[in-house]
Amino acid sequence: MFNVYEFFNRINEINPRIRLDVGQPDIPVREEIIEETIKSLRRGETGYTSTSGIQELREAIADLEGVSPEEVVVGPGAKILIAAEIAAAKRIAVISPHWNAYSLIADQFGKTVEVIETNLEDGWRPSPEELKADLLILNYPNNPTGRVLSRSELKGIVEVAEESGTKVLSDEVYADLSFVDFTPVRELYENTVTVKGFSKLYSMTGFRLGYALAEKKEAARIRRFIESTATCVPPFVQRAGMKALELREELVQVVRGEYLRRAEIASRILCGLEFREPEGAFYIFLRVPGDGLEFAERLLQRGVSVFPGAAFGPYEDFIRISLSGGRLEKGLGIIREEIECALESSATGGWAGSSGVV
Repeated sequence: MFNVYEFFNRINEINPRIRLDVGQPDIPVREEIIEETIKSLRRGETGYTSTSGIQELREAIADLEGVSPEEVVVGPGAKILIAAEIAAAKRIAVISPHWNAYSLIADQFGKTVEVIETNLEDGWRPSPEELKADLLILNYPNNPTGRVLSRSELKGIVEVAEESGTKVLSDEVYADLSFVDFTPVRELYENTVTVKGFSKLYSMTGFRLGYALAEKKEAARIRRFIESTATCVPPFVQRAGMKALELREELVQVVRGEYLRRAEIASRILCGLEFREPEGAFYIFLRVPGDGLEFAERLLQRGVSVFPGAAFGPYEDFIRISLSGGRLEKGLGIIREEIECALESSATGGWAGSSGVV
């Protein structure tokens, strides 16, 4: 299994000048959020707190999401909340291409993973006819494709899940960054656990703050998982989250608009190459000539980092480009140069690559 985190560590060691690899927003955390964190620390809010989360934060999330506070569990990032569901399942189903962490977590817990493959030619449209798993993970807007399912497409999937008695874990960390109409899974299917985080919209990656929405019995089970692992989220982090929610309406417009602008720039620069224009999140999943890992290595030599498609499933001839890095247009231009160079030289049976430098 390809470990994207090992590749990420190698990129960090090389430290290329143009970082288009990791899904870490380059939009700064709002000053108000930082100030609230500092104020909380100075108030001495540095100890243990409720495992489910501070009551005021849970109430704010509940009000935003239209649920009761008892259906909200706050966790140290979205990943551990996803792990709580994977740990409780017997067999996992994921729609591929998918975030590498799903498979890595499942492997840690010794779970079998059923992979439902999609392809570019069909517009990354999933169409499972049956499910043998008791947990189906959905991630839309999708990492890495940027795909957003229409309401009718989503309805078809949850109908299959309902027939199989399969619980759905909906990873909606990019929901606020959808450029088209987005339908939360829980609107269509009761047997759903939704996971969201503060890392993408609010750029709070290092704060490690996420939350799960689930019916009360399931929320209590997730809480017990947190109790036995991370204990709780630091109170000063939760205070920062409360301030972030106060700024949410403004940030949704500003941040989503910025990533849409970047997606349009990327689509223009890469026009004519093989990819689907993203409908959300901040990624381009691009087909390249030959092996994606070799292509990523070639780009590293030119000072540009991306992730190979193998990190997201059996997509060895793809790369994922993150639109959250600096010098975006320069990096995209280099990627296009390398693809065109490869296509031009393919007839000779070799690929020397471009001789250009960053």
